[in-house]
Amino acid sequence: MADLDEIQRKQADTLKLALKMVDEKDPERLKEMAEQILQKTQALEKSALGLAASVTPPDRGGGGEEVRVLLTFEQRERIAAQTGVGVEVVTLRDSGGSSWSAQMPTTEPQVIEKMAVNQAAAARLTMETRKQVEAIIKQLKALNVPELEETIRDLERDPTLGRGKKSEG
Repeated sequence: MADLDEIQRKQADTLKLALKMVDEKDPERLKEMAEQILQKTQALEKSALGLAASVTPPDRGGGGEEVRVLLTFEQRERIAAQTGVGVEVVTLRDSGGSSWSAQMPTTEPQVIEKMAVNQAAAARLTMETRKQVEAIIKQLKALNVPELEETIRDLERDPTLGRGKKSEG
């Protein structure tokens, strides 16, 4: 399974390919490059969804009780240092496999911090994915190649490559 650093490297590689398209004049080569970008973004989506699944508790959108835990100053500092994302509250949702509301009195602070790191990493992944895809869209639009319009529309429809949909549930 890909980690956040690997996904970011893949995003950067995809952006480099999109930037190369700016100088390309051959429509057939542009179409090939657009197909490569589409394949790379689909692979990125798969990696992002895999990472998201690994950090998302089961039945995240289910009807279980939600527990919100305010992090200490020290926890917030460590999480920000690790992920680059500021988190003040971690949200845990009861599911069939776990009952955070019942476990909370005996849960170690390290477990809460780990969950907060996971949520922060997932948020960063969504933000970084959106930023990279929006840059790719801008480059593709600048090329003004009709064959790329469908690819551009697909990317504009979901610049988080499916990641944003997970956090809405």
